[in-house]
Amino acid sequence: MQFNPKYTITDKILNNLTDIASAREVIERAYLVPKWEAKLRRQALLRSAHASTALAGNKLSLKQVEALYAKRKKKLKNKACWKISPIG
Repeated sequence: MQFNPKYTITDKILNNLTDIASAREVIERAYLVPKWEAKLRRQALLRSAHASTALAGNKLSLKQVEALYAKRKKKLKNKACWKISPIG
Protein backbone atom coordinates (compact mmCIF):
# COMPACT_ATOMS: atom_id res chain seq x y z
CA MET A 1 0.00 0.00 0.00
CA GLN A 2 1.52 3.29 -1.10
CA PHE A 3 1.30 6.44 1.02
CA ASN A 4 -0.48 9.31 -0.72
CA PRO A 5 -0.05 12.57 1.21
CA LYS A 6 -3.05 14.90 1.47
CA TYR A 7 -1.07 18.05 0.73
CA THR A 8 0.67 19.70 -2.17
CA ILE A 9 4.16 21.15 -2.01
CA THR A 10 3.72 24.57 -3.54
CA ASP A 11 6.53 26.81 -4.77
CA LYS A 12 6.16 28.91 -1.61
CA ILE A 13 6.50 25.85 0.65
CA LEU A 14 9.50 24.62 -1.32
CA ASN A 15 11.17 28.05 -1.10
CA ASN A 16 10.52 28.20 2.65
CA LEU A 17 12.00 24.72 3.14
CA THR A 18 15.05 25.74 1.13
CA ASP A 19 15.46 28.90 3.26
CA ILE A 20 15.14 26.84 6.44
CA ALA A 21 17.76 24.34 5.24
CA SER A 22 20.14 27.18 4.36
CA ALA A 23 19.64 28.88 7.73
CA ARG A 24 20.18 25.58 9.52
CA GLU A 25 23.47 25.07 7.70
CA VAL A 26 24.67 28.52 8.75
CA ILE A 27 23.70 27.85 12.37
CA GLU A 28 25.34 24.41 12.43
CA ARG A 29 28.61 25.83 11.09
CA ALA A 30 28.64 28.88 13.38
CA TYR A 31 31.05 29.05 16.31
CA LEU A 32 29.28 29.10 19.64
CA VAL A 33 30.97 30.43 22.75
CA PRO A 34 30.99 27.56 25.27
CA LYS A 35 29.38 29.73 27.96
CA TRP A 36 26.50 30.57 25.60
CA GLU A 37 26.16 26.92 24.62
CA ALA A 38 25.79 25.91 28.26
CA LYS A 39 23.16 28.61 28.79
CA LEU A 40 21.22 27.58 25.68
CA ARG A 41 21.31 23.90 26.69
CA ARG A 42 20.01 24.79 30.16
CA GLN A 43 17.20 26.88 28.67
CA ALA A 44 16.27 24.07 26.28
CA LEU A 45 16.23 21.55 29.14
CA LEU A 46 14.00 23.77 31.28
CA ARG A 47 11.60 24.58 28.45
CA SER A 48 11.36 20.93 27.49
CA ALA A 49 10.70 19.90 31.09
CA HIS A 50 8.12 22.65 31.49
CA ALA A 51 6.30 21.76 28.27
CA SER A 52 6.25 18.01 28.85
CA THR A 53 5.08 18.30 32.46
CA ALA A 54 2.46 20.87 31.42
CA LEU A 55 1.01 18.23 29.10
CA ALA A 56 0.74 15.96 32.13
CA GLY A 57 -1.23 18.61 34.05
CA ASN A 58 1.55 20.53 35.83
CA LYS A 59 0.41 24.11 36.34
CA LEU A 60 3.83 25.58 37.23
CA SER A 61 5.05 28.54 35.22
CA LEU A 62 8.39 28.45 33.43
CA LYS A 63 9.80 30.78 36.13
CA GLN A 64 8.69 28.34 38.84
CA VAL A 65 10.31 25.43 37.00
CA GLU A 66 13.53 27.45 36.72
CA ALA A 67 13.43 28.18 40.47
CA LEU A 68 12.95 24.48 41.27
CA TYR A 69 15.86 23.56 39.01
CA ALA A 70 18.14 26.14 40.64
CA LYS A 71 17.16 24.94 44.12
CA ARG A 72 17.70 21.28 43.20
CA LYS A 73 21.05 22.01 41.54
CA LYS A 74 22.26 23.91 44.62
CA LYS A 75 21.11 21.12 46.92
CA LEU A 76 22.90 18.46 44.86
CA LYS A 77 26.06 20.56 44.70
CA ASN A 78 26.10 20.99 48.48
CA LYS A 79 25.47 17.29 48.99
CA ALA A 80 28.33 16.35 46.63
CA CYS A 81 30.72 18.70 48.42
CA TRP A 82 29.75 17.20 51.75
CA LYS A 83 30.47 13.67 50.54
CA ILE A 84 33.92 14.39 49.15
CA SER A 85 35.24 16.70 51.85
CA PRO A 86 38.21 15.20 53.69
CA ILE A 87 37.85 13.87 57.21
CA GLY A 88 40.01 15.90 59.46
